[in-house]
Amino acid sequence: MTIVLGNYSLCAAVVVAMVAVLVSLAAVLSESTAIRRAARWCIYLMAMLLTISSAALMKAMLDSDFRLKYVADYTERALPIGYKLAAFWAGQQGSLLLWGWLLAVMSVVFAFQHRKRQGPEHDVALATLAVVIGFFAALMVFADPANPFLPNPEAVADGHGLNPLLQDPGMIAHPPTLFVGYAGFTIPFALLIGALITGRLGSDWVAWSRPWALISWLFLGVGIVLGAQWAYVELGWGGYWAWDPVENASLLPWLTATALLHSIVGQRQRGVLKRWTAVLTAGTFILCIFGTYITRSGVVASVHSFGKSPVGTFFQAFLILIVLLSLILMLCRWRALRSERPLESAISRESAFLAGNVLFVLMMLLTLFGTMFPAISPTLSKLPLLRNLFIVQGQSMTLEQPFYNRYVLPPALLAVAIMGFAPLLGYGRMAINSQKLVLSLALPVVLAFVAIGVLLAMGVYSAWALACAVVGAVVVGSIVVDLVRNTRTRQQNTGENAIRSALKLVLGSHQRYGAQLAHAGMMMIVAGIAGSSLYNTSKTLMLKPGASEQVGRYTIRLDGIGQVRGENYTGLEAKVTMTAPSGTHYKLFPQGRMYNKWEQPSSEVAIQTNWREDLYVTFAGAEPDFSVIALKVLVNPLVWWIWAGGIVVTLGGVVCLVPRFARRAVVIETPQPVLAAKSVAVRRVAAGTAR
Repeated sequence: MTIVLGNYSLCAAVVVAMVAVLVSLAAVLSESTAIRRAARWCIYLMAMLLTISSAALMKAMLDSDFRLKYVADYTERALPIGYKLAAFWAGQQGSLLLWGWLLAVMSVVFAFQHRKRQGPEHDVALATLAVVIGFFAALMVFADPANPFLPNPEAVADGHGLNPLLQDPGMIAHPPTLFVGYAGFTIPFALLIGALITGRLGSDWVAWSRPWALISWLFLGVGIVLGAQWAYVELGWGGYWAWDPVENASLLPWLTATALLHSIVGQRQRGVLKRWTAVLTAGTFILCIFGTYITRSGVVASVHSFGKSPVGTFFQAFLILIVLLSLILMLCRWRALRSERPLESAISRESAFLAGNVLFVLMMLLTLFGTMFPAISPTLSKLPLLRNLFIVQGQSMTLEQPFYNRYVLPPALLAVAIMGFAPLLGYGRMAINSQKLVLSLALPVVLAFVAIGVLLAMGVYSAWALACAVVGAVVVGSIVVDLVRNTRTRQQNTGENAIRSALKLVLGSHQRYGAQLAHAGMMMIVAGIAGSSLYNTSKTLMLKPGASEQVGRYTIRLDGIGQVRGENYTGLEAKVTMTAPSGTHYKLFPQGRMYNKWEQPSSEVAIQTNWREDLYVTFAGAEPDFSVIALKVLVNPLVWWIWAGGIVVTLGGVVCLVPRFARRAVVIETPQPVLAAKSVAVRRVAAGTAR
């Protein structure tokens, strides 16, 4: 019954998708309210059909219905129920169904949200969404490697089980969060296609796109951080980012989406960067599809990819189609996408947005080049000038991690600094006020020198560490200066006290200060990456029970070893005592496990963390008689700042999304007589207007 229900629902979704496209296009031509209503109901029906398919697969997972090949491949009877749920998206077939279902649900929200807007651009957007949803449904129906409802060719009593590396809480949260981001960027793309085809290229489509772009960026960023944290606690190598092609596949659209959010601000505030907004909207969606393509085509090798399959060919064809469609439409509307005004000053907020866009796109291109280099290296290796630039391994060429550190991280630091400093600048030619600019720069410059002095006094001489300190000081100082300056202006205009003015300022301009909170979070992440990369310590210990050894500032003692047993594994657990310089003792319990369905051993890391550093202990092996235990111990500075920074960035994004709590504060950017400024500000606040 599950096989029949799942397959029939997918087939029906393909048919409904085709009907939805035709009905939506008919609505464009007829402008009939009834036809538009029918197009929306087609979207609702597609979502319902994909929900039925998803529910059928989930029930099969929970019931251990091994008549389905997908269930037998990724579950077993002894698998804990949480991981049975996560097995839904553990394989290629389930992850495609998850993406299609998430997109269908988001499309329902979009269609319902815009049900009262009668415009051909919305009809085209619905048609575009139907095409993308239909592509995923058709892929699962017509490509066997993508169909999660294929019957198992042989009767089995139990399944193969889930890969031990996937049996981690990160598997429950990371993939769905990432796919929400991927699917969400389809909606800004659909709105762009609607605007390009109908020629309605004003600011409306950008305003409608902004919340979807922000939500998608937020989920994609959270998914990336969750993936990094998962790698850190599960893989046992002590790192969190290896520049693996699958890791890069999620980073690529996040970089362009970050540029897109800043470009949207420039277009909405000043009518500039319109072409950037269009290109980045299309590019972000294309990179989401491209990332899925490289993980399913086998074009680049990765420990995370699904391997080569015909699914990659379908994605390649779809990728070519959307690239050509986007390119043709934007070329046809290129003139109409001109900015409403030129950049009036090289030192202004809109120029800072432009510089940030260039840097984020540069980082994306460098990461893309490094990701695809193994595939293009055979061609490049024939060019002597290029051959000498990269590391050669055998007959092929690969780029090592130092390539990314050398070429991607510098523009990342510069972009964070520019985005942090941008709020201190005004718009247009009035942005340059030498006295005001000097006063604004005073605190960031002082903090930068203080930070450098503190690091030098601590014996830190690394250029990377000093550069991160300077950027961090600029970001923090700029946020403080902006908040204090605007609070004082509001005080002068309204007569409120400082605390009330600051609170109303933040509540009334929550998008501005939410963005600054996100910038502060990014700086925390940069600090964590710099500290953990530059100053980590690693040591492998061979200890007998009762023996101890020094690692960095800590004393590590092996107290003993015991056996552990879970629902689907057995293992050994080392009992370790860590003694900090303060004399505080901590108990750590790293494990080595053997899962019932897998021959390869796996390890469970034990981590003692604080704001300063992590003590990271991995069970590395044991003598047959357990007389000697091998432990790999790492001291990773500032890793906590990465996870805390991710939370701060997320909070910043949420603040930008919430409704306005108070009337937006009025910020007077140019000097005016005090009485006149006060009267204008009072009138604006009373009227609820904002600059």
